[in-house]
Amino acid sequence: LLARVNDVGHPRLGVTIPKKKVKLAVDRNRIKRCIRESFRLSAYNLPNADIIVIGKHGINDLDNTQLFTHLENLWRRISKRCA
Repeated sequence: LLARVNDVGHPRLGVTIPKKKVKLAVDRNRIKRCIRESFRLSAYNLPNADIIVIGKHGINDLDNTQLFTHLENLWRRISKRCA
């Protein structure tokens, strides 16, 4: 995750999942959907920041529940750092 405080008044999300790390488009789209849904559910707790999620090696090995729990921890860390 990369984050920077913004002046918009609400958090914004950017997602990049490189084709080099996750080969199949189906898997990349599944990961992006999970990230967007987790962000949507946690957006009210997040500070006004531009957040970029970059998919790293091994993200394809996580199932949806593992991905959601991992993202919940990351959202918590972002809100603590920006608060």
